[in-house]
Amino acid sequence: MKTPKSLTRALRRPTALLGAGALAASLALTGCSGSDTEAYCDSLEGAKSDIDALEAGDPGAFSTAFEAFDELAAEAPKEVEDDWAVMQDGVQEIEDAFADAGLALDDLSEVMTGNIPEGVDLEKLQELGTTLEELDSEEFNDATEAISEHAEEECGITLGEE
Repeated sequence: MKTPKSLTRALRRPTALLGAGALAASLALTGCSGSDTEAYCDSLEGAKSDIDALEAGDPGAFSTAFEAFDELAAEAPKEVEDDWAVMQDGVQEIEDAFADAGLALDDLSEVMTGNIPEGVDLEKLQELGTTLEELDSEEFNDATEAISEHAEEECGITLGEE
């Protein structure tokens, strides 16, 4: 079975991948300061390789990056707590859409090569592309920008640098 073109296009668009490029650039950290913020910044720094892999378009990075997002959302300082909630809502929508189509996040690498795992609902798979495109919203983009700005202001980072 081949991957539907609408899904392939959506998966290749950085904004459709949960703003992965913008988020990854915003979370590429080198250090932080402050008590609660310090722990948050340390977690951001620890998640850097997973986020970088997602930014690089590695479909196998979804699972580990989403796990990192869970931790970051749980540790987020009040200033970006709501923004991380928006991010988590997007992650949940993606996870639900994958499950509804009969896919695991780990199946994404295979899907991107055009191989559809057995038991996948093709109609739901096409809807997954639409779900990803719908996540490219002003609210989501504003949240990733706020996370980025907070990381720079509170953690003393230069965004987008490895």
